[in-house]
Amino acid sequence: MDHQITEFTMTSLGKPIAIGRSADLFALPENRILKLFFPEANESEIDLEVENTIEANRMGASRMRCYGKAKVGERLGIIFDRLNGISLTKLPDKNPLELFRIAGKLAKLHYGIHQINSEKFKDIKEILNHCLDSNPLSFLSLSEKEKAKSYIAALPKGSSILHLDFHPENVIVEGKDEIIIDWMTAAKGNSAADVAFTYLLFTDGELWPGTPKLKIIFYTIIRKFILSGYLKVYKSLSGMSDVQIAAWRLPALILRLGLWNIESERESLKTQITRLVANGGKV
Repeated sequence: MDHQITEFTMTSLGKPIAIGRSADLFALPENRILKLFFPEANESEIDLEVENTIEANRMGASRMRCYGKAKVGERLGIIFDRLNGISLTKLPDKNPLELFRIAGKLAKLHYGIHQINSEKFKDIKEILNHCLDSNPLSFLSLSEKEKAKSYIAALPKGSSILHLDFHPENVIVEGKDEIIIDWMTAAKGNSAADVAFTYLLFTDGELWPGTPKLKIIFYTIIRKFILSGYLKVYKSLSGMSDVQIAAWRLPALILRLGLWNIESERESLKTQITRLVANGGKV
């Protein structure tokens, strides 16, 4: 779908207010923000984020609105609402007791998304097959790929909205509202897939590059604490079992490597994928 493209110059934008892994953020008038991707960004992925964010907002999964694409020289970007809040992760800085509430909030929000069905998003199984054919998964032999594909085909279907990058940094608290952001990887499918991916982020996801050693130890302990609380609340709300979540561990690993391919995670993910494919997907 074509959306109007708004053009800016670097001079008119001024300095970025934040720098992320894939984009710079710039403040715009009318309480909007420009997420300006680095030059190597893939335009089809940017288009997908625009479509996904518009659909998530339309279906009530997120209050975040998207105003289409922008261009600055050769760089592409997306215009969103500017959210004047802080992420769930930063709530304990204001009130240490919030640390004990993060897990429950995260689980309730995630469960809420999964109650919404949409046919507009890509099916997760289609995305997984595409990942298996992508360069980061080329270490698998043809027969290993076929084994993985037939394992994925046999997993339960679904049409729930899946975020597939759901963690406390992607929930912004603005007053009494909790707004879910970053819909680039959203899909539709069985909700256990999304829970398995969040589990993977908490156990195997890289912390921000350059995080000091001591902070890594501290955050690792905190992450285990939040993950345990999140799973407890989510399972109690949904009736989902550990077995249902574990069934999506192999797809979660494939998705992480296929879509993100982060250097510090690469070898560990490859080892785990190879082992699970050999085990027929069993953890």
